[in-house]
Amino acid sequence: MSYPKVELHCHMDGAIPNRLFVKYCREDGLLTPEISDEEWIRDHVMSDTMTLSECMGEFALLTGLLQNEERLEELSFELLKDMYESGSRLVELRFSPQSHANDHMTMEQAVQAVLRGRKKALEVYPDMVCGFLLCMMNLGQDLGTIENNTRTILLAKKYKDQGVVGIDLAGDELATPIENYEPQFDLAKRLGLHYTIHAGESGPASNVAFAISQKGGRIGHGIHAIEDEKVIDELVKNDVLLEISVTSNYFSRCVPSLEEHPIRKLWDKGVMININTDDPGLMGISLKHEYDVIAKHFGFNEKDFILSNLYSARASFCPGKERIIAELTKALHDC
Repeated sequence: MSYPKVELHCHMDGAIPNRLFVKYCREDGLLTPEISDEEWIRDHVMSDTMTLSECMGEFALLTGLLQNEERLEELSFELLKDMYESGSRLVELRFSPQSHANDHMTMEQAVQAVLRGRKKALEVYPDMVCGFLLCMMNLGQDLGTIENNTRTILLAKKYKDQGVVGIDLAGDELATPIENYEPQFDLAKRLGLHYTIHAGESGPASNVAFAISQKGGRIGHGIHAIEDEKVIDELVKNDVLLEISVTSNYFSRCVPSLEEHPIRKLWDKGVMININTDDPGLMGISLKHEYDVIAKHFGFNEKDFILSNLYSARASFCPGKERIIAELTKALHDC
């Protein structure tokens, strides 16, 4: 059965398609003529597990390739194009403006660039629903993140009606207690912004409990909620959606093995789940790959996938999601 896919958790810098990755690396002199495209890609796509902090280290090259407006605009358009052509009809991309600010580009210019790419994509695919989340970063409070995170929130407010649909707290969940960011979420609430929080990815169930208390309606990953039945009950009671990325959780050693991922247990306990790629370029995967893995290892069937997408559409921060909700509701009825 054909039905619209919904992806809410995809980091733009971690999703650079191979064709653009090679192009940018050659333009910057990182990829020399004697190295083939295939060899370069093979050497820079994850093939083994590493800690989450080590995974974040891999982003240095990717983020470094995206330090001008032209590439941010191009990547925004190309990613949305690829996602649409692979069946996604409701998409939220996310990126951290502060990670792309430099002597030649401000945080605001970075936001404007990705929104130009979004505008171009919607001109080609007018039936696509899409928006951007701006990521605050948890990198340790000694790295100037408080000021930059506040700027991120204010940018999200300024561009709220132009394609920015909310904010996120990303980065290293264990760098600084996420409770320290409560003032930023209070500001987001006062400004009427939607937000999601990376919690319970590498951190404990107590981080998920904090994220629930912030009442954002969604949590990035949240898989360690499985450690505490009370937290699971709160997820269900408060209709909180978990944005889960199975392969990413495995590659970043947030689960002991692929087979031990708790997605099935969480689903069976009534937790709403959205299926995502997280960093598909870095990990050499696609959304279809994730569906295939989840069907094979965790027994999800077509009805499960449609219901997951329906939950996801309802929890999306994007205006215009109602049409996708209606299509998924019909698909679930017909299944």
